[in-house]
Amino acid sequence: MKKKSRAYLLGGGIGSLAAAVFMIRDGGISGENIVILEVKTLLGGSLDGTGNSIDGYSLRGGRMLTTDNYECTWDLFKSIPSLHTPDKSVYEETMEFNEQHKSNSMARLVDHRRAKVPVSSMGFSMQNRQELLKLTQATEAELAASCITDWLSPEFFETEFWFMWVTTFAFQPWHSAVEFKRYLHRFMLEFTRIETLAGVKRTIYNQYDSLILPLQSWLAAQNVRFELDCKVTDLVSTNSEGKVIVTGIHYQQREESKAIAVESGDLVFLQNGSMTDASSLGSMAIAPKKLTKKDCTSWSLWEKLAAENLDFW
Repeated sequence: MKKKSRAYLLGGGIGSLAAAVFMIRDGGISGENIVILEVKTLLGGSLDGTGNSIDGYSLRGGRMLTTDNYECTWDLFKSIPSLHTPDKSVYEETMEFNEQHKSNSMARLVDHRRAKVPVSSMGFSMQNRQELLKLTQATEAELAASCITDWLSPEFFETEFWFMWVTTFAFQPWHSAVEFKRYLHRFMLEFTRIETLAGVKRTIYNQYDSLILPLQSWLAAQNVRFELDCKVTDLVSTNSEGKVIVTGIHYQQREESKAIAVESGDLVFLQNGSMTDASSLGSMAIAPKKLTKKDCTSWSLWEKLAAENLDFW
């Protein structure tokens, strides 16, 4: 009898949860053969949600959803029942909500006098337009490891467009020029409505409750195994014909060292890094702690793998 392949997903963010759904729905893999290992005590990654009315709440991440993009996201949530209205999918629930509550920002920018900034014009000079066009037409090989500031003049970062774009997509001037170009291409339609955010679609609740919890509930019903409070410390691997083959997963769970033997035909998915790694919380009276690289944990496994194998550089 042929052995059934197992799938191990390192990290419990929306990427791993989505991958698990697609493996079950489209890949024919049984949910009981899928294991998700997550270092925190709840799933969702940066789309987490914790807290209470006494101590306060924390929602570290959120996504600007549009129906003109995110094709895979909407395809995913057409398969996931809503927890609020089980006879509808999360997709149907979200679209109906947005038909009733359309995004229409009345003030995208506010100046130091708390006055509304006119944004009918993006504030571009001819030089700004030429530089932006040059950046959008550059190849990724030309952009390489350059920063946005390597392609755009200082005055560009004072335009209404820049302030609206960065408050929508969370860019900083020193970020990757490649990533900036990808967003410009992907969200080109937002140029026509960025002053009102009319293209943005909201979920009924915060995205942890509206997206992550329905995913988790559906996967649990498929008998997917969740290993929480579980930090993967090493991947045992061999190199065969230029391919890195994982043979074991070492991890710490509640101060106990454990290991998983990865057999031939099994799949291992690693999500490296996190957009909210080393984040800290403050309050109305206490500033959040200023954390640094040494406080990051999600990159440590990747750095260890890179030190052992150039394929991970």
